[in-house]
Amino acid sequence: MRHIILALLVAMALPTTVRAQESARDRAQRVLPAEVFQSLAALAEEGASSGIPTEPLFSKALEGLAKRVPASRLMPAIQSYASRLGQARSAFGPTAGSPLLVAGADALQRGVARDALERLGGHEARSPMAVLVLADLIDTGISAERAIEILREAMSARTGDDRMLDLPVQIRRLMREGRNVREAADQVRDGLRRSRGGQDVGPPVPPGSEPRTRTRGTRGGNP
Repeated sequence: MRHIILALLVAMALPTTVRAQESARDRAQRVLPAEVFQSLAALAEEGASSGIPTEPLFSKALEGLAKRVPASRLMPAIQSYASRLGQARSAFGPTAGSPLLVAGADALQRGVARDALERLGGHEARSPMAVLVLADLIDTGISAERAIEILREAMSARTGDDRMLDLPVQIRRLMREGRNVREAADQVRDGLRRSRGGQDVGPPVPPGSEPRTRTRGTRGGNP
């Protein structure tokens, strides 16, 4: 699912001249059964009146067609998707763009609560990447509140996209090494705090495992 949503976000970020060769709506009209396309077009028109972007609906229909979803199940799935886009719109406000709404709808499908999207913070935190990572973090088993704390630390540390995507990977690795989910989350969050202060970027070293250092003294003196 994550690679699908990333591909869709990238496609939406392309210049209009690149994407305009054939829109998702045009292709849907060409390949979908006529009755399905008519129902989809009516749903898109209704959604547009409430601020829901229409192109993702047609893209979702094409995705379902590629997965050989039966026509009888296609429209209910798209209606559910339109509902999630609407919830994302309510969470993020009227100025949110399509990529952010698509990421929000995906997060909602993965079990992220709408109020967690609302609590993400300011404009910088409400990026498609941050929403995607929020869902990945919650998938590790940590609470939404702790996931949001980690994201805010990452934003304050001006963490790049690659490292943002690696945060859930770090938590899972620490859990495999024996930390419980809370300890792993705290360790990753504290590592971000240290990086914001100009220290090492990685997670903090567990207590008791720091390397012992020698004190400076005269040659031959005791360590």
